[in-house]
Amino acid sequence: MASMTKSILLVHIPGVPARTLAEQLTGQGFPVRSVPPGDMLLPETQASLADLVLLDAPSLGGRPAEACLALRDAGVAGPIVVLGASPAEEGAARAAGADDCLAKPFRLAGLLTVLRDQLRDPAVDQSLTFGDYQLFPLTRHLVDGAGRQIRLTEKETAILVYLYRAGARVVPREELLGEVWGYSGGVSTHTVETHIYRLRRKIDGEDGRAPLLSTEAGGYRLEAGIPPAA
Repeated sequence: MASMTKSILLVHIPGVPARTLAEQLTGQGFPVRSVPPGDMLLPETQASLADLVLLDAPSLGGRPAEACLALRDAGVAGPIVVLGASPAEEGAARAAGADDCLAKPFRLAGLLTVLRDQLRDPAVDQSLTFGDYQLFPLTRHLVDGAGRQIRLTEKETAILVYLYRAGARVVPREELLGEVWGYSGGVSTHTVETHIYRLRRKIDGEDGRAPLLSTEAGGYRLEAGIPPAA
């Protein structure tokens, strides 16, 4: 759960969607103050004191870039995340100072990942070591024993982190699907198998037989020496 010291300013037209989102984020440990777009820059809003500003693009009339510029001009230095922007609006918003954008519809888990990434201390990227490998979750890369750096996607990183935390235990495909993707039962595990296949090819080349990953009956585990699960 996020630290209670990390606050969010939500710029959104008042209504049920804004209240629901604010309640969901507050429930995850992010104190939220919700304001309409017209109040975004009022002195009493104190946008510059928020740790992160969350902009709802539709509430801004499809002009999130203008809001980003206004916030930056007002001295807001913290992360700005835009929700629901079109591809064209997203490009303009990023150019105007947005740190990240998330298209609608989105899962709460996806938004939380973005928020935690933006609010994490960039100077801290603790590595996880297993065998000859070092995994850096924050910057999403793996370093092998020869010093080769392997870039990872968000899901590939999450898979390796979860398997690491499981220790020597075999993690069923259904469990990975639920923990990494947030899917409930009844959804095909083909998604997991595809990601594992691509991860193996990335780590160990075309033959896809990475010594780091082991396939067991119904699941996976890390093959390299790792500490027991806590």
